[in-house]
Amino acid sequence: RLPADIGGSLANVFTLRTIADVEEITPHIGAGKRALIIGGGYIGLEVAAALSQAGVSVTLVELQERILGRVAAAETSAYFRSLHAERGVRLVEGVGLVSLEGEDRVRRARLSDGSCIDVDFVIVGIGVRPSVALAEATGLAVENGICVDALGRTSEAAIWAAGDCASFLWDGRRLRIESVPHAIDQAETVAANILGANRDYRPRPWFWSDQFDVKLQIAGLNTGYDRIVERKGAKPGSCSYWYFAGEKLLAVDAINDARAYMTAKKLIDAGRSPSPLDVADGVFT
Repeated sequence: RLPADIGGSLANVFTLRTIADVEEITPHIGAGKRALIIGGGYIGLEVAAALSQAGVSVTLVELQERILGRVAAAETSAYFRSLHAERGVRLVEGVGLVSLEGEDRVRRARLSDGSCIDVDFVIVGIGVRPSVALAEATGLAVENGICVDALGRTSEAAIWAAGDCASFLWDGRRLRIESVPHAIDQAETVAANILGANRDYRPRPWFWSDQFDVKLQIAGLNTGYDRIVERKGAKPGSCSYWYFAGEKLLAVDAINDARAYMTAKKLIDAGRSPSPLDVADGVFT
């Protein structure tokens, strides 16, 4: 959440986590309304697309130099920057929020570039923190979430954790994955291990994002990539971006290209890496 001292506690400043949040935001949506989205990650962009389609005038502000800066390559960012601009969303990148202002409710926003925007409501999408208060109170190890081993056990062998709040070792570092499929897969493994399966959890990360009429499907984790290969899709406007570390395939962003996504997902799950040149040339299908 935004700090109260910069206006985060004003009325009509929302976060989006639950159905109750949606119900609170919905009455403010309508043609001619002015919305400010703080944060250019997937949540911010999805909300911006939905509001724009409902006739709301949308401005999205991202502190980093580009949208999706933490989670995607510059090529994917550029695709969605163009998509939103074409659909009437105003994107402001590399600019921070100084304050939200108003008396009874938020009415304007001051930005770090000196500009001021009049708004009717604000939606904040600046990331989440794992809920670890109970774990800390219990004395469990906490590092970027509740620490678990490969089976899902915390530092207290009789306590287990799974889902967005749980951090596990991945390539020598503690990682949390924030996605529905991961939460389900890890919980199923942990439940089996509680019953004695003794099976290590092997994450198979995949994500998706729907913005306007575009579906982005992501397979794998792109951490550590040093090369991006673009592959054109069979349908007009479809494409995919393949993340490599050397010759190893790490992840794929598939844009309106389900075939590329499914191919990449199978390759990553199997630990196989096609040649980057073959990916770019469309040699394999």
